[in-house]
Amino acid sequence: MYSGIVDIHAHMDDPCFRGITDLVLSHQKAHGVERIIQSGSELVSSQRSVAMAEKHDMISASVGVYPNEVVGLPDHYIDQLRELAKSSQVVAIGEIGMDYGYELHPPAETQEKAFREQLSLAVELNLPVVIHNREADADVIRILQDYPSVHGAIHRVFSPLKYARILLKMGFYMSIGPQITYPDSECLVDLAREIPMSQLLLETDAPFLPTYGMKEPPLLAERRIEGPQGIAALPSMIADVAEKIASVRNDCTPQEIIDAARVNAEKLFRLPI
Repeated sequence: MYSGIVDIHAHMDDPCFRGITDLVLSHQKAHGVERIIQSGSELVSSQRSVAMAEKHDMISASVGVYPNEVVGLPDHYIDQLRELAKSSQVVAIGEIGMDYGYELHPPAETQEKAFREQLSLAVELNLPVVIHNREADADVIRILQDYPSVHGAIHRVFSPLKYARILLKMGFYMSIGPQITYPDSECLVDLAREIPMSQLLLETDAPFLPTYGMKEPPLLAERRIEGPQGIAALPSMIADVAEKIASVRNDCTPQEIIDAARVNAEKLFRLPI
């Protein structure tokens, strides 16, 4: 079993974990998970993220509104995020960004307005950002170039290598999850081969996209946890991610991958680990 696992992006407030959060976290701690950054994706989930982080020692929080939730935001939503970010448990503004892959995505100009407003908040508060980028690489890069002081992570990166290289050169960390175990993940395999270890982070985006090929949902004290894909991704699945990256690179062990990502997460998010 590996130790020191840090999942920089998870949604432990998902309904599939409802009522058994303590059990799940205890199970994850026993399986080598040291810290989880619980991600906000809109105002209500951001509130839940802060509440969870203030209750559970192994959880930190990010607060933000991701691109598919930006329509109909209240006029003072930035003030609400600013207030939530006063909590000492908040380590980032996120997840925020651009999404053109979702069939019913909001208009690009609406997404960009909210993205820019939240980037400005991150600058104001000197917090890193966690960026959601789905099929919007060119626009994400264009927008980020207007905020040279912004630093952070590209969450569940799945960019073509030519764009990932630009983001790396801009100083952003790349967060890789269980999607690298999927058959269509060539872009992640290519990225894993050449990413500097100093810019690597690990995540699961739990409960989404568990390790490929898992047939049965995990049992936690006889309680099945079924996520959106029929089985919930759990932070401990980072072990599978580290094994895949290590096999691709062939220059380090899975534990060394986990250790490097842990150091990077501690540095970027100023985590108490």
